[in-house]
Amino acid sequence: MTNPMIDSHQLTKFLIRFQAICALVLLIMISGLDLFFPTQYALKAAVHGISAISALVVATYMTHRAYFLLRGGRIHYESLRNWALGATVLNFLGAVSGNWIYMRYRGQDGPRDWILQNVPNFHNVLMEFKEFISLFPFPLMVIATFTLFYYKDRINLRHDMKQFMAILMMAAWFFLMLGFMSGLILAKLRFV
Repeated sequence: MTNPMIDSHQLTKFLIRFQAICALVLLIMISGLDLFFPTQYALKAAVHGISAISALVVATYMTHRAYFLLRGGRIHYESLRNWALGATVLNFLGAVSGNWIYMRYRGQDGPRDWILQNVPNFHNVLMEFKEFISLFPFPLMVIATFTLFYYKDRINLRHDMKQFMAILMMAAWFFLMLGFMSGLILAKLRFV
């Protein structure tokens, strides 16, 4: 009896995709439950949650692909361009929906007032930081996406550009993760 050999490269690709899909489904389910929260801002919260989570999952997958760029490994550039474009669009939607729900955060008797009354240091440190850090990944992703589409497959000839792209993508993911985590902390402290 012979055992068929498992292609480790194909198995790795399958596992990465399976992990990303599972994380996306579970996290979207969490945000989808915002629709049932007893507030008039449930739709805004759900839209922002779903777009932010989707942006994070797609950017995480894109960042996994960027490691190959940094190391100088072979990569399918058309696929990377599509992932970068998807991450950029989803990040834009997350930023727009975040500004949409931000009006409620700063509104009268909103979470900001409650946080300033109960934990002012939290607002003065984390929320002021979050307001700026959450918008920073978008321009980084726009630069990375534009460069990938501009150079197309010719970027393979420029090792310095490949490393630059990888660093941009990883930095965007890092700042996206910081904004996401501070948003989760805010939602845990006081839901909109």
